[in-house]
Amino acid sequence: MAAVTGSRLCKFVISSLDCFQFKITMWSDSQIALCWISNKKKLPPFVANRVNEIHDLVPTATWMYCPTQDNPGGLVTRGISFDSLRDSRLWQYGPTWLTRKSQWPKWEHSEIFHLQAEEEPVEEPRKVDSVLPHQHDLCSIMDIDRYSTLQRLLRVSAYALRFIHNCKQSNPSLRCTGQLLPNDIDAAFNAWVHCAQRVSFPEESLALQTTNKTSRPPLIRQLKLFLDTDYIIRCGGRIHDAKIDSETKFPCLLPKKHPLTALVVHHTHKIHLHTGVNATVTSLRQKLWIPSARKIVRSLLRKCVTCRRVSGKSYSRPEPPPLPSVRTKQSRLFEVTGVDFTGALHIKTMDGSSKVYVCLCTCGVSRAVHLEIVTDLSVETFLQALLRFAARRSLPRIMLSDNASTYEAAADELGHLINSDRMGESLCALGIQWRFIPKRAPWYGGFWERLIGLTKTTLRKVLGKALVTLPVLQTVIVEVEAVLNVRPLTYVSADLRDPEPLTPSHLLCGRRVISLPHTIMDDEISDPTYGVPSVRETVKRQSQLIQHFQSRWSKEYLTSLREYHKTSGKTKQEIQVGDVVIIHDDTLRTTWKLAVVEKLITGLDGITRAAEIRTANGRTNRPITRLFPLEVKEDESSKEVQQVQPPEADVNTENTMLQDRPTREATVAACKRLKQWANIVRAPPGGCRRLN
Repeated sequence: MAAVTGSRLCKFVISSLDCFQFKITMWSDSQIALCWISNKKKLPPFVANRVNEIHDLVPTATWMYCPTQDNPGGLVTRGISFDSLRDSRLWQYGPTWLTRKSQWPKWEHSEIFHLQAEEEPVEEPRKVDSVLPHQHDLCSIMDIDRYSTLQRLLRVSAYALRFIHNCKQSNPSLRCTGQLLPNDIDAAFNAWVHCAQRVSFPEESLALQTTNKTSRPPLIRQLKLFLDTDYIIRCGGRIHDAKIDSETKFPCLLPKKHPLTALVVHHTHKIHLHTGVNATVTSLRQKLWIPSARKIVRSLLRKCVTCRRVSGKSYSRPEPPPLPSVRTKQSRLFEVTGVDFTGALHIKTMDGSSKVYVCLCTCGVSRAVHLEIVTDLSVETFLQALLRFAARRSLPRIMLSDNASTYEAAADELGHLINSDRMGESLCALGIQWRFIPKRAPWYGGFWERLIGLTKTTLRKVLGKALVTLPVLQTVIVEVEAVLNVRPLTYVSADLRDPEPLTPSHLLCGRRVISLPHTIMDDEISDPTYGVPSVRETVKRQSQLIQHFQSRWSKEYLTSLREYHKTSGKTKQEIQVGDVVIIHDDTLRTTWKLAVVEKLITGLDGITRAAEIRTANGRTNRPITRLFPLEVKEDESSKEVQQVQPPEADVNTENTMLQDRPTREATVAACKRLKQWANIVRAPPGGCRRLN
């Protein structure tokens, strides 16, 4: 590598100074590198590539040996103090003999090596001609890629071999007819194994046929390969005397990149009831030996549809999206409202007990809460609750809710409520726009689901197992609403001088509703400066308070939302239109429904978090974390099973990459300075040039 780096630097200096007619002398203290550079024999690929690059960079250079103690580069590589390096004459001026050619050191092995500019003829690769006995070449008459299972491939191949055998028999009694026998299947498998070995291991096949054992490929020595009576390559080992089958002691060698290997792995995996990687590899090694078997089996089992249906993972969860604009933009209270129902609550009646529900409406901006009790989940009851909410708070412009499928017992009734035609007509008449989150994705409505949980927790703590009447429950619900509206939205400081924390009640009423208002004292009434404020002044003061709290909301609450930074999810998108998936459900996984992805629902940040799918019952939508793909993408599946011819070795690959590399600014500046310096050197006497 030092010689390569020096050659590159020399080439750079020569091209920058435009002085190709100068004689070049290269020095190295590595005798091994000098032998490699002057050697004409075949070298390892790593060394040969770098030697060829040196020949291309400095073809006319003279390479000479420099003793290690006289090499200035050794001072830095071996380590030296700053003071010693500063005072070192070897580092500043080089060896003392460098300017005296008569004192140049001589190497005992070879004094000087001259690199020739002309290129040596490249030897053509030797063609491997197999001298094995004639075998029926099934690869030329059958396309193995058209068969999805090993059993189908072997049966068709067995019939083809039988047809060839019968065509050669003139005596009809010697022809084979009837059903296929196990021997026919074994013969077809051996024929395919022979084809795969001949294509993937041509050098090993030729070496095993010759008696010369000195120059054999390393795979033969590593696996102790040999040819059996059927001219199939088998692996040796150290278990010759073991009392096991001969096929287990000497398994057949299968290439890891042949389609036959993929069919064999899938067949073994299937007949052993879709076992894991270890069990599949153990079963394969009873008769076959595949290099890097565990890696190949693991990559192929990822594409097993049966295994992915039972134990496959869903699409990866993407990163959390930014908050929607309707939640971060200041607007009037309850302009953007999220609505949801709690579970059933039991109350005491004259006839025993009955069920009621709590309808929760929360503001998406101020996080204020409004609770209404409804006796059932009908359209009329919900519309009455919505009218009461609009009369007491304000008429919302946007209503957000789930798809009424988050409950089990009331799923049908809630679905009928949301999808009712009368419901849609009533909302349009009121000027309300209703938006739905994707189905089975309650985290999309997190800002109201959180308050639903707080409401349930508070009711559970207050009521416990008590069975109360409807008036009592209404009173408790109103108290719970008041408590939730005074929960702090900003940081609660321990300093008494700091203002009290901001709450939704401040944005609603201008104060905490559970606190007593300011009372008038007797001394204030007797004070001559005290007077009853007018209605206009009261309204003005109330408006100023609301504006003050809204300003605090923008400065304190909105900026505090940035404090929660949780890095989770992935930005890489795996889902695509047309993917076959199974839909997550609360039932057994084997009963999950199949679906096809028809459309991706992408957010403003360009990341897909939900998709529209088509099932046997119609179209719906789901978050991608509820979809489990059955197909394997090209980037997920391993490409090792594909039959790809290895590219021819290019000794000039690194040199080509070096030429195609974009030029850096520092390199351009260095070239400019070197050319200016060269112009100064070549300037006639009396001339003067100035460096910029």
